Amino acid sequence: MKDLVSQRLRELVLKKYNIQDLNYTVDIPKDSELGDLATNVCFLLAKHLKKSPNLIAEEIAPELRCDEFEAYPLRGFINFRFSEGYIKESFKELLKTGQSYFFENLGKGKKLQLEFVSANPTGPLHLGHGRGAVVGDVLYRLLKAFGFDVQREYYINDAGNQAYLFGLSILYRLYELFGVEDEELRKKFEEEGYKGYYIKELAKDAKAFYGEEILKKDKKEAINLLSEYGIRRMLEDIRETLNFMGVSFDSWISEREVIKSGILEEIIQKLEEKGYIYWQDGALWFKSSLFGDDKDRVLIRSDRTPTYFAGDIAYHYYKYKRGFEEVINLWGADHWGYLPRLKGALKALGIPEDWLKVEFVQMVRLFSQGKEIRMSKRTGEFVTLKELLDEVGVDAVRFIFLTKRSDTPLDFNIDLVKSNTTENPVFYVQYAYARTRGVFREVRSRFGIDPDSEKLEEWLNPLKDSQGLELMKKVLFFKDTLKDAVLSLTPHIVVYNLLEISKLFHNYYNHHRVIVEDRSLMMGRLALLKGVEIALKVGLNLIGVSAPERM
Repeated sequence: MKDLVSQRLRELVLKKYNIQDLNYTVDIPKDSELGDLATNVCFLLAKHLKKSPNLIAEEIAPELRCDEFEAYPLRGFINFRFSEGYIKESFKELLKTGQSYFFENLGKGKKLQLEFVSANPTGPLHLGHGRGAVVGDVLYRLLKAFGFDVQREYYINDAGNQAYLFGLSILYRLYELFGVEDEELRKKFEEEGYKGYYIKELAKDAKAFYGEEILKKDKKEAINLLSEYGIRRMLEDIRETLNFMGVSFDSWISEREVIKSGILEEIIQKLEEKGYIYWQDGALWFKSSLFGDDKDRVLIRSDRTPTYFAGDIAYHYYKYKRGFEEVINLWGADHWGYLPRLKGALKALGIPEDWLKVEFVQMVRLFSQGKEIRMSKRTGEFVTLKELLDEVGVDAVRFIFLTKRSDTPLDFNIDLVKSNTTENPVFYVQYAYARTRGVFREVRSRFGIDPDSEKLEEWLNPLKDSQGLELMKKVLFFKDTLKDAVLSLTPHIVVYNLLEISKLFHNYYNHHRVIVEDRSLMMGRLALLKGVEIALKVGLNLIGVSAPERM
């Protein structure tokens, strides 16, 4: 519907003023009384025409009017209201085509890579990881539905100091189990080691697996061995948790393997040829200050080990070499300051600036009985993603994680999502879907009418009430929402619209009986409910939440 208005605007502005490529917007007004859509095009034209926006709006609004919509000026804006005929014809098209109505081939097979979660395999997934997993998974579903060729990837940070400290931590706890004392190891562990309960569990398992043979190994060798063992075990746990919540990946890429491949040496050579690196104090530096960073950054330390930054450049260059036309990363919000230097390094390597897009994911806070839950009852430490999934279920976690923009903090009320009330947003939407299915079962049982196979589009005309038309309109606008979610990488707006559709539907359902004596009116209302059901099913499928037949 936005496209229809935008197209008419483009054509008129070009024909009347010979102006094109204006960056105007067409949006839904906050107050529905003002219309279905509004545009700021007159404010942009005012700069070119040296006229007031009000005069321009009054001048062109009458020329925009057509069978599909009314257009009228309002304080420099032009507002639009769609006609009843257009709404019903569009709704008929939805009923004829079903779920495919909501999708178009925007991507045309464009090859994208979507990297998300990529949590360090040195501990279980926390709630922030889970939010990133849901956002990434729903972005994948949206992009794929709109014709993009998307590959999901998990980057395993299994090299460097963190992997070493992970192995060291397991060895320290293993020594405790065997009664072995090592003052140097103890000091390092207390200063930098991983202290979580899971380290003790891994040490117990490693003791059973390796036995006393592990004590006979050189300490460095034992640390490396236990690091690999621990990472393997944590990755199993991570995969299991992600699979449980319906999130999977097409590829898992190891940092160690990327470094071993020789790509790091390749990028250093390229940067050297372009004069972007230099040696100082025994370390190799990248001139990131030339690309907007506040200072230059080390690539290779004085001990000849690569920094995390160097590994990340190598990994992204590896992505580029694999032929992805665009790469989308989901990062924790604490990495925000890291983006400019990475983009600078990629630009230095000749990679287009718009090739890499990064969306940030903020943390999640848990609440119950009005108080924040910081610690797990079971372990006395942070609450893991798996514990939350076990407590409230996959549907609730996925839905609530999408109720706000990913780059804003999120509060998760456990008590609310466990209640079967209309205040529970997950229940509210699922109940709307279940209600439509319940009505369909009833008419199938009483009248032999099957709304799933009946040509209900033929019965829309008798519907005249304003509430029904508003509900139709909201369902039709869901198509615009899905397109906006793809183009702006904002999957949370899908949930917003599901809630809005559900609100209008519940209100309609409570005020209008569907099963009535007037057959044509009943069939018309069944047609309306069928459109609602299709939209809700599409939305719930896209966010990975179940659509229950009964509740």
